[in-house]
Amino acid sequence: MTTNNNNDRPPLTSISTNGTYKLKLIKPKFEKVKVWEDGTVSARLFFVDDNGFCLSKNFSSKYGKALAMLVGKFSGKFTNEIRLDATAAEYLEYIGPACGQTILVGVECEANGEYNGKPQFKYKMTYPKGTQKPIIPDALPPEGVPF
Repeated sequence: MTTNNNNDRPPLTSISTNGTYKLKLIKPKFEKVKVWEDGTVSARLFFVDDNGFCLSKNFSSKYGKALAMLVGKFSGKFTNEIRLDATAAEYLEYIGPACGQTILVGVECEANGEYNGKPQFKYKMTYPKGTQKPIIPDALPPEGVPF
C-alpha cells in the first residue's frame, strides 16, 4: 500500500503580495459546486503553486466570460461560455480540461478584512497575452531549463 507523504510539500500560505505565480488549478469536489436560486452554478476554485502559496476565488456561470477565460488559459484551448443554467455536473465537466494544469498567472491581491483572526484577501487574476505553449510542467527536467 502506498501512502502520500505530505512532509515533502511546503505548508500552504495564502498569497498576500502582488506578483506572478505558477499556479495549478485543483478540481473541486462535486458537493462544493453550488446551485443558486436563480439557476446559476458556482464553485470556489483553489489554486496552488509549488512553494505552497495558494488562493481561492469564486467562479460562477453568472459571469461566463471570466470562467471561459480561466478554462481557456489553463487548458490552452479556446472555450465558449458555459450555459447560464448549467448543472453542477456540467460545471465540473466544463472546467475539467483546466483542472490539474499549471500556468503563469499575474495575481493582484487586496486586503479584505479578517476571518477567525486570519487576514483575508480579494484576488484579481491576469493572464499573459496569447497561449502558453507548452503549458508549464509541474517538475522541471533534470538537466534544467534551457535559456
